[in-house]
Formats: sequence, C-alpha cells, structure tokens
Amino acid sequence: MNPVPLLQGTVSYWRDDKGFGFITTDTSERVFFHIRDFTQPPARRPQQGDRLSFQLGFDKQQRSYALSLQLEESTLAPTKPAKATGPNFYQIQQQAWCFRYLFFALLLLSLLAGSFAFTVPLFYLEASLFTYWLYQIDKKLAASGQSSRLPEESLQMFSLIGGWPGALVAQKRLHHKVHKMPFQREFRFVIYGNSCFLLWLLSDSGAEFLHKVALF
Repeated sequence: MNPVPLLQGTVSYWRDDKGFGFITTDTSERVFFHIRDFTQPPARRPQQGDRLSFQLGFDKQQRSYALSLQLEESTLAPTKPAKATGPNFYQIQQQAWCFRYLFFALLLLSLLAGSFAFTVPLFYLEASLFTYWLYQIDKKLAASGQSSRLPEESLQMFSLIGGWPGALVAQKRLHHKVHKMPFQREFRFVIYGNSCFLLWLLSDSGAEFLHKVALF
C-alpha cells in the first residue's frame, strides 16, 4: 500500500483567534486547514507566508481540507516583532479610577444640594457609557489573548452604580459575558439592587433623606 503523498503550499490566509486559514498549493489550489490538524503542536502559530506540508483529506461533503500538517522549518516566514494589539491595561485602570472618583464626587455634591432626582438621567447616561466602554475594552483584551483582563468585580461595580443599562447593551451587542452563568446571576442581583436603591431615593422617604442631608 503506497503512503499518501505529502503536498506543499503557502499559507495565504490565517485567522489566529479562530485557529484556521487557507493554504495555496503550488498548483494554485486553495485548501482549508485548522490548527488542530497539525501532526504535532508547531513551535509557533502559523502566519501568512509560511510553507506547510500536508496530506489532502475530504469531509462528509467531499470538501477538501489539509491534515497531518507540518511547518517547513527551512522556509518559515520571518517572525515579525509582536505588536501590542490589545489596550494598555495600566491606562485602563487609571481611567477607571478617575471616573470612579469623579462619579462619587458628583454624587456627593448632588446629594448635598438635594437635587439628586434631577440628575438621575445624567448619572445613568454617564455610567452606562463608561460601562459599555469597559465591556468593549475587556472584549478586545480577550480577543488579543492578553492574560491581563478587567476584573469582573469592576464590571459589576460600575453596573451597580448606574451603568447596568450600558452593560446590558454591551452584552447583547458584543456577545460578551452572556454565557457565563455565575456572572449573569450576579448581574441580575446588581440590577435588582440598583433599581431598589433608585426607587427608594425617588420615594417619599428617600426625598426626606435627601432633604435632611442637603446643605442648600
């Protein structure tokens, strides 16, 4: 029985976050391949321009794909210096703390002035926009493969102080954290807690409390 011949080709497309790409063979045929079909884990992730040797296989729909893949070490494309594709985690933390201090300073001034009820929409809009931005940053950090991520406690905390509408929109639009059940359970308690606190502040007893702490 003759062994299956090895073919060779060049990586013409590679999507690293999904782990798949396409090889263009020496006869200009385009063949799909996946990172899981390497004979052994490669020394590094494939990239466009790499030479691969492989066997040709066919799926149930008779579509061709590459299997038993191997990187041709002698023809590897030059490795480019890695670029920081993800956001700067330190800067994100600094901006988050600045917003946190600003938010509570405005909240304190509003309470002292007894005008919290009139500034509720502004607080919720500001917190929601910032919380949406945090979800967007965390999604980019996850996609770039960085080990440093935004703590889930920070996402929940900004939702608790009024940013939960922005968090809800971010979860739906960015498909982020939607399948993590422990996080979702905490998020529901966050919405409930914030809503109860807001309803109390807008009630007669809440208005009386604001009147007592107001200085003006």
